[in-house]
Amino acid sequence: MATFQKRGKSWRAIVRKAGHRQLSKTFDKKGNAARWAREQERDIDGAAFIDPKQLRTITIGYLIDRFIKELEPGRTQKGSLGILKTGLGHLTLIDLKPTDIVNHCKIRKKRDSTSPATMAQDVGFLAEVLRTARAYWEIPYSADPVGDARMILKKLNLTGRPRERKRRPTEPELTALREYWRANSRQIIPMGDLVDFAVASGWRLGEICRVTRSDHNTRAKTIVIRDRKDPREKIGNDQEVPVFPDMLKIIKRQPKIDDRIFPYNESSISSAFTRACKKLGIIDLHFHDLRHEGISQLFENDYAIQEVALCSGHKDWKMLARYTQLKAKDLHR
Repeated sequence: MATFQKRGKSWRAIVRKAGHRQLSKTFDKKGNAARWAREQERDIDGAAFIDPKQLRTITIGYLIDRFIKELEPGRTQKGSLGILKTGLGHLTLIDLKPTDIVNHCKIRKKRDSTSPATMAQDVGFLAEVLRTARAYWEIPYSADPVGDARMILKKLNLTGRPRERKRRPTEPELTALREYWRANSRQIIPMGDLVDFAVASGWRLGEICRVTRSDHNTRAKTIVIRDRKDPREKIGNDQEVPVFPDMLKIIKRQPKIDDRIFPYNESSISSAFTRACKKLGIIDLHFHDLRHEGISQLFENDYAIQEVALCSGHKDWKMLARYTQLKAKDLHR
């Protein structure tokens, strides 16, 4: 049902209907406002009928579970959706309001010190679930609580852009890590080789753990990385990349456990790396920073941007800027 508010010489039309997001627009005359409101009501009535009872039975938790089961998101998104389910899963579609999302983010900020970038990512994952419910599962839901919440979250500094990391490991840090693992007889995973390979290749950890001997062309000195990360389509995004001499030396000395060159769990590698850094007092160094180091070294060794992009897997060359920390003095060669 439409309502009208007079604002000075203007008229604001507001259209509200259960199961739909509120619509509003301002006009110079009430007649124009009424005509627009009637058109919006006709459009809503002409769409699939929304039974409020149906929306009251579908919970956010149910949608998240279905999304994970049918779309099989990656580890990061799956973990974020689990947190969203814990905080908002009990709410139904008809009950979910922007304030619920804002309050969920406030709690996470206070309890877990969640960064604005991570919060923005998680809210985006929730929006993706709701869009999937509407477009793929044909659930008649047109409200947009995430869109309405985003403005408030941004003003409260609860969401924001990620900070670009500039951390690169130093050679003394890498040496200390190698010696630490070499002295640890219980260390089964070849962490020293993995660290050196990450720097030599500039690959992501998941890619390192995924490549196989079958995809290694020793004659051409190349290897194929299957399903490489891509913002639009990961499945089938296979890419042939060069195998540099330092990489080849490391590959040759790996035991043949199975077809994978590094048949180890990503989480186990990350945990071992974090434990070693903590033990050695190395502050704020992540395994992913080794990728930064490798890509930066490619630039410092005078590889062109298109050549670096082939190794790193970046489709958008502008994204390479955040992985390279070149200094002004480096240009004086």
